[in-house]
Amino acid sequence: MVDNHTLLAVLAAGRAQRFGGGKLDALCAGRALGEWATGTAEAAGFASRIIVVADDRPAFVSRLKGWMAVPNPNAASEGLASSIRVAARAASGYTRLIVVLADMPLMESAHLKALAETDGVAFTGYPDGSRGVPAAFPARHFEALAAITSGAASANWGEEIKIVSPSSACSLFDVDTPTDLNKAETMLARRSANLSRS
Repeated sequence: MVDNHTLLAVLAAGRAQRFGGGKLDALCAGRALGEWATGTAEAAGFASRIIVVADDRPAFVSRLKGWMAVPNPNAASEGLASSIRVAARAASGYTRLIVVLADMPLMESAHLKALAETDGVAFTGYPDGSRGVPAAFPARHFEALAAITSGAASANWGEEIKIVSPSSACSLFDVDTPTDLNKAETMLARRSANLSRS
C-alpha cells in the first residue's frame, strides 16, 4: 500500500481526435481501455486516487470504486496541460503527486510504486532517451504545476530530475488510434500468456 500522503491522478480528459472519439470506453482485451490504467493504479496500492475528466466523461468512470472524478472544464481548449493543472490543485494537502495517462494499458504497478518512492521530481525514462509520463512531483512544485501551460517534462524544475525506467519498454505503449488499440490487445494477450507460463 502506498502511503496516504501520495495522490495518484489519472488524466482522462483528452478529446481522442485521432481515435475518432470514445477511445477510453473502447474495448481492449475485454475491458474498457481506461480501466487498464485505473486497475494498475489500484493494484499498485494507491489509496488516494483521482481521475481528471472532461465534461463528456467516459462511461467507464461511473463504474470505478474508490476514485474521485475531478472535472476539467478547459480540456477541449487547453489540452493536457490543463489536466495537469487540475491534478496539481487537487493534490493540495498531499506530499507527492503521481500523474498517469489513461490511454496506457500496459503500465506496470511496480513502476508506479517506484515513482512514488523516488524523492524529488521523477519522470519515466523512454527507450529513445526522452522523459515523460508517468511522472511524480513533490509538494514543493504543486504551485508551479498548477500554473503550467506546456509539457512538464521540458520545464525547468530547479533541481536534479530523477529518471525511473520500467522493466519493459512495452509498458509505455499508449493508444492513439484504432490500430494502436489492436496492437495493445496483442501485447496484453502476450503478457498474459507469459505470466501464465511463469
